[in-house]
Amino acid sequence: METNRKIVLVLAIAAVMLPAALLCWAEQKKDEKSIWTEDEQRGPRPGPRPGPGPGPGQRRFELTDEEVDRITTSLKKSDPEKAKELAKLRKKEPEKFQAELRRYGREEFGKIIKGRIEGLRQKRQAEFIIWLEKNYSKEAKSLVKLKENDPNLYMERFDSIRRQYGPIFDAERVNPELAEVLKEDLALKKKRDELIRQIKASSNEQKKKGLILELEEVVASRFDLIIQRKQIAYERLLKRLEELRNRVKESRNEIAKWRDDKFKAENIKKRLKDLNEGIPQFSWD
Repeated sequence: METNRKIVLVLAIAAVMLPAALLCWAEQKKDEKSIWTEDEQRGPRPGPRPGPGPGPGQRRFELTDEEVDRITTSLKKSDPEKAKELAKLRKKEPEKFQAELRRYGREEFGKIIKGRIEGLRQKRQAEFIIWLEKNYSKEAKSLVKLKENDPNLYMERFDSIRRQYGPIFDAERVNPELAEVLKEDLALKKKRDELIRQIKASSNEQKKKGLILELEEVVASRFDLIIQRKQIAYERLLKRLEELRNRVKESRNEIAKWRDDKFKAENIKKRLKDLNEGIPQFSWD
């Protein structure tokens, strides 16, 4: 009886500990780096989020005259007094006018931003289709047929194709060398998948051995391409690092120059003159 109780106790403890052990094992496996899993899990990286305010290193969102008129017209209906005030400000202080216009015409300004984003999206979509026709005509033709027959399915298929070929399309604009590597890698992936399908379907052992040898060559070629892609990324990082070093050096020299007492005295004197004469020159704020 006592022995049975001990067995039950051991099994109960094992039942509690096993899921935790399996979870730890799974997490450990997930953290293990592999040149293959890293490649397969790579997805599209998020780009800068569009919005009304400028991000680090971005230019301020500038409104066109047509867009300004659109916001002021809307503001005349909702707040006529503010519209008159802004009209005066537009002539005297253009920069302040733009800021105030964004503030009081926020709703219309938001619509303008959304319109611009949608316009850019449609433009990029059209550019991608043209590129696809040039590089992968078969996929482009399949999209054309779907667009005519089933618009909903067309969008699903377009998104799928964009995910598959988009990285090549994007790379061609900034790094043609990387684009060529990605093209070749995609072709090898397709060949790999087809070979795996044939190996699984084949019942001829001799033929299967030949297919496995082909698969080995494909995998070896893909390994070399992955290394090549990492080399390209490494060189880009080195270039970026050199640019940052130059910027740090320029910034350091600029700070050293501004700390000079003579330079400080001259700029304070000039600033006082500008303030008294009402002529803005140096951006102090």
